Amino acid sequence: MIKTLKFGGTSVGSAANMRRVAEIITSEGARLTVLSAMSGTTDALVRIAAAAAQGERETVRETLEMLRTKYSTCIDELLTDHRDAARERMERVLARIADETFVYRGEVSDKLILAQGELLTSAIFCHHMQELGHRAELLTSPEFMHTDGEGKPDMARLRRELTTRVTETDKDIYYIAQGFICTDAAGNLSNLGRGGSDYSAALMGVAIGSDEVQIWTDIDGMHNNDPRVVDRTFPIRRMSFDEAAELAYFGAKILHPATIQPCKEAGINVRLKNSMEPQAEGTLISDAEDNAMDFHAIAAKDGITVVRIASARMLMAYGFLRKVFEVFEKYRTPVDMITTSEVEVSLTIDSTCHLEDIIRELRPFGSVEVNRDNTIVCIVGCIDDRHAGLAARIFHSLREVPIRMISYGANHRSMAVLVATKHKRQTLQALNDHLFDCFNR
Repeated sequence: MIKTLKFGGTSVGSAANMRRVAEIITSEGARLTVLSAMSGTTDALVRIAAAAAQGERETVRETLEMLRTKYSTCIDELLTDHRDAARERMERVLARIADETFVYRGEVSDKLILAQGELLTSAIFCHHMQELGHRAELLTSPEFMHTDGEGKPDMARLRRELTTRVTETDKDIYYIAQGFICTDAAGNLSNLGRGGSDYSAALMGVAIGSDEVQIWTDIDGMHNNDPRVVDRTFPIRRMSFDEAAELAYFGAKILHPATIQPCKEAGINVRLKNSMEPQAEGTLISDAEDNAMDFHAIAAKDGITVVRIASARMLMAYGFLRKVFEVFEKYRTPVDMITTSEVEVSLTIDSTCHLEDIIRELRPFGSVEVNRDNTIVCIVGCIDDRHAGLAARIFHSLREVPIRMISYGANHRSMAVLVATKHKRQTLQALNDHLFDCFNR
């Protein structure tokens, strides 16, 4: 059985955690392991890039020194024979970051800086595997993970080049690669976006023909609600690809939204596991539909902005909505929810980078209203229109919560409501209390 395992930043956030990861990899017989940077590294590198752009050299130096201390501690606690080699690599990485920040060149430099965390963490971990006596080989993901002009992965190239490196070689070798980072269409070091390590693992797992892709974090699988916000949540042991994709898109932090689709298309199961409790069952995501529960899970997506366009020109008109959506397409701004009436369309976006331009181009269509600081709450399950009373149960749960928008999809897998972010906790807890029998889990 070919397995691709991915470990997040917390899972490799210390020497002790890296030792645990090594045990998991060997017990699972992982063919390919994809690593994030040690927890806190990417945030530190973002601060460095931002400080460099502002000419704040002292902030750059202080943050670099913090990273030196962080990684030195890990190296000293984890390695013996390979300690000097790892320290030498660390100093090269830090020197490269310093060179880039003190001769700052903009966006390309930012992405080069952000890539260094994954490169350094994976190198240290590979040294650890070798010290344990395993045949471990470090791969460099940007050599085979390439994207096109629109930022989409080149799967043909990935499959061709990664297969040569991994599947056509000795099966006893543990291959270690980096998540998140890639090479863009111009040949520059780039990345797949924050949280993109999950996506990297899915793409690599598909490329080498894995039977299973495992995503290891610090929580026992996908929960029915956000355990950081809500009391009495429980892990979901099995769910479908479509349910998992819906939850990930609408805010379930355990999984990157893009992870599911490649695995679904290839028929590869995804398993979510807890690196802090490897024996816990976790969550299995597959193409098997589980309709035993009306309501399966809830997720919330913050940072939502509502744009409302009201115009009498909509009445009995065709082509109006097309013109509205062409504006959002022009500025590459995806829409999450949409509701319409005879003379008004309301929609939500999670990126406001081009909001002023969008509003300017929408005003000729009618009056435009913008409302910020909202949260989409998505209830996922088998909300089938053949069964009466399911919507009533949801809205009865939310009878004390002001609701701004409602969306019920044709696939009957989810219903979403929009609330002010200040009501997020109240909304999630009310749904949890009324839609799930938490006490019997």
